[in-house]
Parts: sequence; structure tokens; C-alpha cells
Amino acid sequence: MGGAVQTAVQNEEPLFRGTKACLAFAMNYSAGISGPSWAKMGKPNPEGRGLVGLDGAAQAGMIQAELSRLVPARRWILVARMAVPRLPCACRRPCCVGYVERREWGEAVDALAEYVLTRGLTGTVSHFHLRRIIVMRYFGDLRGLTTIAKQAGVNRDTASLYNKRVVEHLAKEERMAWLEIGNYLEAAGLVE
Repeated sequence: MGGAVQTAVQNEEPLFRGTKACLAFAMNYSAGISGPSWAKMGKPNPEGRGLVGLDGAAQAGMIQAELSRLVPARRWILVARMAVPRLPCACRRPCCVGYVERREWGEAVDALAEYVLTRGLTGTVSHFHLRRIIVMRYFGDLRGLTTIAKQAGVNRDTASLYNKRVVEHLAKEERMAWLEIGNYLEAAGLVE
């Protein structure tokens, strides 16, 4: 009986065209950004080839389970790369800037800011705020190094040196993370 189930699963077409589409689906589905909004409209998610409702939630959970197989740093890198960093906020409080940082993304960035202290910035002393902004910059924050240095209270050369070392280390780890998760998702039959 177990062999029949395995054969049926192996003969199914993978739901996603690639690893990035697969992870984007899972990250956005869990935030209610993709799947649930299509499900409410009764339309299938184009990236998930028809996944809506509980089927979409189950698929997102399966993808997240594969992601959890990675070592923490590589998992955090992929979450920071693929998760939507901010969600809209309409609270209208005086402090509101119109968005809130998404919890999963913020946690991944915070963890990476601590991680790079022991890996990318070995032998240096830096404070958390500087490391966090540099990690955010790696994942698309548009602040320049002069702005980062000013916000962190360091000179531009220090910020530039930290940035170079962090980027080199994260880029190497990110390449490995994509290879690893790609292999896991292909083996699970989730991607082509």
C-alpha cells in the first residue's frame, strides 16, 4: 500500500516552477499576502497552481518544514530574502509610518545581526544597530553607507569595512542555502 501512495505522488507534476516561487508562496501565504486573499475571491494562486484555502495552508506548511531542515543561519537568510519585510499599517497614530515590520522578517534579520558578529565580523567590536542596518541593506534596504554610519555613530570607513565583510559572508551562505533548499524541495517533489 505504501508503494502505491509513493508512486502516485512521484507521478504528480510539481506545484512550483522553481525554488524562489515555492519559497515566496510559503512566506507570503503565511502572512496572508497571497493565498488567503485569492482564496477569499475564489481564485487560485498563480504561483501555487491552484492552491487555495486549506490546501494552500498545508502546502505552505510542507514548504516551511523543508525550510526548517536548514541550519539556522541559512534558514534566516532565506526568510529575510523571501519574506515580505513590511505589512501595511493604518492605525493613524502619530508615530505611524504607514507600515509595520513583519515579525518573521524582523526576527530573521535580528538573528543574522547576531550571527554575523561571530562569523562575518570576527575580531571586531560592533554594536547591534550597525550590524542590523548592514544586514537589512544586504536584503534590500536602500540606505547608503554614509547614512548608515551617521545613524550608527561610526565613521563611514568603519561602516564600509563592516558592510564588505558582512556582504561577503552572507553572499557565500546564501548561495549554499539556495542549493540546499533547492535539493530538499526537488526531493520532496515540490519544484520542477
